[in-house]
Amino acid sequence: MQTKVLGIDHIGIAVTDLAAALRFYNETFGLRAGPIEDRVEQGLRIARLHVGDVELELIETTDWERTMQRYLPHRGPGVYHIGLRVADVDGAVAALEGAQVPVIDHQPREGDSMRVSFLHPDAAQGTLIELVERKDREA
Repeated sequence: MQTKVLGIDHIGIAVTDLAAALRFYNETFGLRAGPIEDRVEQGLRIARLHVGDVELELIETTDWERTMQRYLPHRGPGVYHIGLRVADVDGAVAALEGAQVPVIDHQPREGDSMRVSFLHPDAAQGTLIELVERKDREA
């Protein structure tokens, strides 16, 4: 069974200096971020830049003992993950697990405006894929 992807929701970009990254995207492309999210429990600061129907999600770690500690030292800043929008993240995860696709989140993570589940990078040739079910947008 295939999982139907509705579109690209966002592209997660790991940055080492969120202020510098925001300056670059603003001065170079005229993009402005909404409010910066401080996710203290995850050790992250996130800024979202809207580019048409897709967001660029700039992600800075604030706690090197957590979240991106394994990623940045080995790969450096740059594209961290691709968020693919699905209508039903629970159904997508169940279908993928049934097809033996390795997932990280067997139960979706809950957010204010979305539910997400990550696939293991081994499933997509080294690319971290985040499945996103939006509560605040049309599917």
